Amino acid sequence: MIDIATVAFYLGVIAYSAAATLFFLDMARRDGSNSRAQWAPRLLALGGALHAVHVVTASLLSRVCPIDSLHFALSFTALIAVGAYLALRGRLRLFALGAFIAPIALTFLVGAQFVGQSSESVLGVSRTLLLFHIAANVGGVGLFLIAGAAGSVYLVQERRLRTKQRVAQMGSRLPPLDALDRTTHRLLLAGFPLLTFGVVTGAVFSHQLGSASSAESLRSLLGYATWLLLGGVLVLRKTAGFRGRKAAYGTIAGVVCMLIVMLLYAVRASSGASL
Repeated sequence: MIDIATVAFYLGVIAYSAAATLFFLDMARRDGSNSRAQWAPRLLALGGALHAVHVVTASLLSRVCPIDSLHFALSFTALIAVGAYLALRGRLRLFALGAFIAPIALTFLVGAQFVGQSSESVLGVSRTLLLFHIAANVGGVGLFLIAGAAGSVYLVQERRLRTKQRVAQMGSRLPPLDALDRTTHRLLLAGFPLLTFGVVTGAVFSHQLGSASSAESLRSLLGYATWLLLGGVLVLRKTAGFRGRKAAYGTIAGVVCMLIVMLLYAVRASSGASL
């Protein structure tokens, strides 16, 4: 079992790395060949499959529920992002967005190895509710990662058009602005209920546990900031036509807050504190 988990991990790293390279090369190509465009998503899908095998076998080996460990939760976040991208890429013309998703998946796969695999219950907190809390956060983060990537690509493409730069080569490989804007909005709509559930249950846990440390208070504050920023983007889009570049900036700001929260959790888990 340990051999399968190890082999799947290293092959997944290779597949993600190759996919990221091919996505970038396809964006920069000048000829009309599309062989790289065909192989890049296939390698990304292969990397996702190997990633899943690694998570399943490693969790069975360590006897830790994947949803109950930050180590595996980080991996699941990347898997959700990869799966959502592969499902949406053809329908929403998001081919070049793989150049952002593949490196993100690779980073989470490798980065999770530096986070402890321990699974510890929190006194005074319902274990079932805690599992749902983690699952909702993992699902929301996976969707928001793609939304943040789409928002970043939107700003790059929009700046090229606004400054009247030529969009040959790399620019011509980027998705249309309308497709990026719609994608960001749909991903926020899909992920926001999960984020809301995570914020509400997190507030319940904080109330049950009583006093919190300064690090826990900072994580809670950033979690609320993420919810307010992304919720504000959705509300303003509906009421004030808040879209395009403004929506992209708001989305990226929310995703950055979310990533800082994840980083704080990872640092805490790596230092040996309980999850």
